[in-house]
Amino acid sequence: MTKAAISALDGRFASRLGPVRSGRQGVSGASSLLLLPAVLVVCFCLLVPLAYVVVLSFNPPVTGEVELTNELTLVNYARLFLQPFYSAILLRTISVSAITTFLCVGFGLVLALSIWRAPPRQRGLRVIIVISPLLVSIVTRTYGWMVVLGDNGILNTLLRAMGLIDEPLHMMFTQGAVIVGLVHVFLPMMVLSILAAMDKIDPALAQAAETLGASSFVAFWKITFPLLIPGLTAGVTIVFSLAMSSYVTPALMGGRNAGMLTTLIYQQFVVTYNWHFGAALVVVLLTTSLIALALVLLESGRRTRAWLVKP
Repeated sequence: MTKAAISALDGRFASRLGPVRSGRQGVSGASSLLLLPAVLVVCFCLLVPLAYVVVLSFNPPVTGEVELTNELTLVNYARLFLQPFYSAILLRTISVSAITTFLCVGFGLVLALSIWRAPPRQRGLRVIIVISPLLVSIVTRTYGWMVVLGDNGILNTLLRAMGLIDEPLHMMFTQGAVIVGLVHVFLPMMVLSILAAMDKIDPALAQAAETLGASSFVAFWKITFPLLIPGLTAGVTIVFSLAMSSYVTPALMGGRNAGMLTTLIYQQFVVTYNWHFGAALVVVLLTTSLIALALVLLESGRRTRAWLVKP
């Protein structure tokens, strides 16, 4: 076939593909216009109130006043960071959220692996068992843990009946009780995130590594785990952000000595009516969560790139 014939065929194909490409671009533009109402609703219902709270946090604190003024000050933030009581609550919130996320990653990996390697007939049942806590109200689950961990609860009663303790262990209204409650609430979300990444992995990869002499742990760490990074990143993002903003479990299981920033925010808005200081707490909570999640995403991307270029 001559060059002239080839160029003629290319011209015909280009002329036919031209309308198709332009049609696709038109459909894409129409889809963007259809998204515009949803974007406007999100901006109005989320960004506008958030901007109001940010500006309110820079106004002088006046009990019962919620109107914005032209006077700007950093007194609310100074009170938060300079007084040990409030800074300790902020650090406690970060530590509890980090420990909850770490435990959810550990237990979530074990549960997700057990589901992934289970026979097809058992996978559906195991998934239902894992997500079953999501079918119950968070308030009901929290009160259930209060019954289990109370001074006269099921666990203390069992330990005394076995003769292991003489006096009841004070497990309720502690930081440990809050962590237990949060792990129970957010563990299914971590398992589902990891399991979604596992479903995209070919089991033959790890089997091939074991055939070539690698142990089960080495095959998991070198082959399977790097492929789980997207699922782990999604799970850590969900669990940490929700743990930072959780209110019901810390309020019911934490008490005065194990309260978190969310319970303090509720007190400022509802009990003391100090909306300006409460707004500052909201801004700090949101900023801390965003910084932590940004660090997680950056570390995830760095490790992924390192595994990709590894010989």
